[in-house]
Amino acid sequence: MPSLKHLSSLETVAGSTATEAALTVVGALAGGPLAPLLPVLAKSLASGRQHARIVAALASIDQTLKDHSTQLADLTDEQYKLVNETVLAVLHTTSEQKLSYLRIAVRNALALSDLLPQESVVLGRIVRDISAEEAAFLLVNFEYDRVQLAKTPGPHEQRVLTVDPDSRDGLIAVGLISLGLLAPAEPTYDDSGLLRFSSIVAKLIVLLRESAL
Repeated sequence: MPSLKHLSSLETVAGSTATEAALTVVGALAGGPLAPLLPVLAKSLASGRQHARIVAALASIDQTLKDHSTQLADLTDEQYKLVNETVLAVLHTTSEQKLSYLRIAVRNALALSDLLPQESVVLGRIVRDISAEEAAFLLVNFEYDRVQLAKTPGPHEQRVLTVDPDSRDGLIAVGLISLGLLAPAEPTYDDSGLLRFSSIVAKLIVLLRESAL
């Protein structure tokens, strides 16, 4: 873990004192029996582990931004928003794999100069809420034309991924539906009961996949 004395202003946002202070403010705003609990939570062992994860992730992101200073200088407003939302997502992520995806997303966002304003809004929201398991599912299965929630595969002319609704992947698919990343396919005979990946998924894949940038 990077030494605190070498951390930039970006990394020190995640310092334990700042985290505890933020939780205190949230607790005061929440009121009721929850209010005194949140500052205590910040002192837990889990909070210490989270602090270490956040410091390491932000140090890595800070180095990435330094290594790509040319792209950083030319950021569009949409890229800036997406990078900013991704960094904020780091602060409430406990999954090491999700943190890895967020580090990749910051780096890849530097190359997405063609982002539309609404795309940056939607991608920022998705990056915040998507789980590591959901992201991995998309990266592995985006090659399929359709997704079917069913116990057994049915006859289809397209490339259809059949997912048992009671399985782990079934739960992941439900999560992707709630994020708007899986949507009902066209109301045709061939697509009846099938799901498709929404159009934003292609750009999300570009954002989360390892690249040579």
